[in-house]
Amino acid sequence: RRFGTKCTACQQGIPPTQVVRKAQDFVYHLHCFACIICSRQLATGDEFYLMEDGRLVCKEDYETAKQNDDSEAGAKRPRTTITAKQLETLKNAYKNSPKPARHVREQLSSETGLDMRVVQVWFQNRRAKEKRLKKDAGRHRWGQFYKSVKRSRGGGKLEKESSAEDCGVSDSELSFRGE
Repeated sequence: RRFGTKCTACQQGIPPTQVVRKAQDFVYHLHCFACIICSRQLATGDEFYLMEDGRLVCKEDYETAKQNDDSEAGAKRPRTTITAKQLETLKNAYKNSPKPARHVREQLSSETGLDMRVVQVWFQNRRAKEKRLKKDAGRHRWGQFYKSVKRSRGGGKLEKESSAEDCGVSDSELSFRGE
């Protein structure tokens, strides 16, 4: 018992008369020769993957797990750091054309050493930023205009009454003329 062959999966001894399954140098009881994910018992001829620690995974579960790992890895792309020199090159190109043609983007890609997709996304982001800044500037300008109009009109009813009295017109006529 102490020095006999042990099952890799359950670590129990295997008597010499018992039927076993082998995978490389690992030995298993028949019922232990199963996928660790779906617990399906593997038979002769089944395709499986043998992990470094002796655990077994059927082909279907291995491919599913690998696909999930690949899709998660694709979702987490590392951020690209653009150097000052690359940024200067991109800004100069943007001054010439905010929407460069494909061949121009290819040329910029080779000049800067950045991926073609990175150059394309940089231009998209730059156009969006400029659009947002113009929109915000317009809001600010109109906000200033409305504030100045309020100040010049005066906000209180007392001023309206006094100005109406000065001109000899009623409140109803004053509001009609203002429209």
